[in-house]
Amino acid sequence: MNSMNSEVDTVLSRMKKIFGVKRDADLARALAISPQTLSSWRQRAAVPYALCAECAKTKGASLDWLLYGEGQMMRDKSASPATFNPNATDEDSVIRVQIYEILESLPREDLEDILSEAAHRQRLRALEHRFETLQAQFFYNQESEGSVLSKKTA
Repeated sequence: MNSMNSEVDTVLSRMKKIFGVKRDADLARALAISPQTLSSWRQRAAVPYALCAECAKTKGASLDWLLYGEGQMMRDKSASPATFNPNATDEDSVIRVQIYEILESLPREDLEDILSEAAHRQRLRALEHRFETLQAQFFYNQESEGSVLSKKTA
């Protein structure tokens, strides 16, 4: 392994510490990227700087520590962990922190129930979206057929 790959592995290992995960798949999920994207960073020996900066900012970590291993891991000892999401608003971040703080105090059984319910809601939303898409296509096709029929009868 060359030194560039080693540096990327080191940065990714530090990211795992920041997010409190051990596996690449969990880090990819925390960063809202695919595992293949993470793998491509290793192959190219490059992690996007903007992502590192946003990760450090969102999680309250030191960018110097993340990139170079210098100084303390966290900028502010009182910073609460927040889920990294490059599209999240400030309001979303506040809500996520509040949820995280509540979840920390729950037993595993409750966490599994919450996860199951969240996955169920996610599936329902996907089905609703699919239904709306099909409904729009159906009515569009009906309108198109209606205009063709009215032209034939005219």
